[in-house]
Amino acid sequence: MNYNYQVVSRSIFDRGGNKIEGYKGNFRQDTGECLAVTSDKYKIIHHQNVLDTIEDNLDFGPYKRKVYSINGGRRIYAVYDFNDQRRQIQPGDDVGFRLLAKNSYDGSTGVMLGAGLLRMGCSNGMIVMSDSKQVSRQHSTNINLEFLEETIKASKESWIASVEFFKHMSTKLITPLEGTEFLDSLAEKPVKVAKKHIEEIKKIWLKPTYDLDRTRSTYNLYNAVTQYLTPLADDKFELTQRVSKQILAKLT
Repeated sequence: MNYNYQVVSRSIFDRGGNKIEGYKGNFRQDTGECLAVTSDKYKIIHHQNVLDTIEDNLDFGPYKRKVYSINGGRRIYAVYDFNDQRRQIQPGDDVGFRLLAKNSYDGSTGVMLGAGLLRMGCSNGMIVMSDSKQVSRQHSTNINLEFLEETIKASKESWIASVEFFKHMSTKLITPLEGTEFLDSLAEKPVKVAKKHIEEIKKIWLKPTYDLDRTRSTYNLYNAVTQYLTPLADDKFELTQRVSKQILAKLT
């Protein structure tokens, strides 16, 4: 767990010993490592404060939490799964309620919280939601984590709306050929998935692993993508998130 350390902002200086105005360095307090240089208006919000605030306001029942630490803890993604909260996309295809939070020390992202879905009937893992389902605040001097409490309260409705969105996708039928042509198009900008990955996703699409995915729909085409990407998440979480979002946007 290489993210649970304290970070402090300090003035930075050029080689001549002159203070660089308007900027500060964000340093690990334990090792002295500089994690990033940011504006002096940037306010550090510790990862643990974000997690504590979220967990103090959760009232959806038991949950499992997994934290992905990126680049030595400069960024984190925290996934909360509430498996007792379920809805059905199609017969036998239940999805659970998921919250995704992120935070950074390097200015790459603000404090974010959003709702998503976890497919329960197979190992596909997360169904990634668009940025419209997320609420974010930048690390400005006036940031207040109280927005997380309000976002948590609204997240259940957002999740239910997402279920309805994917239900609609499950009714959009396509042919196997249309599916493979769509996958081939992912090699082009802006997604630019490597062809070796596309070929593996095609195999899943043309010979589904799960009976739930045998219907030829845009929803199950997307499930073929997430089935392939899910095992990669431990090592390449940000990549799987980005690609999943881009493909979902292209499908809809």
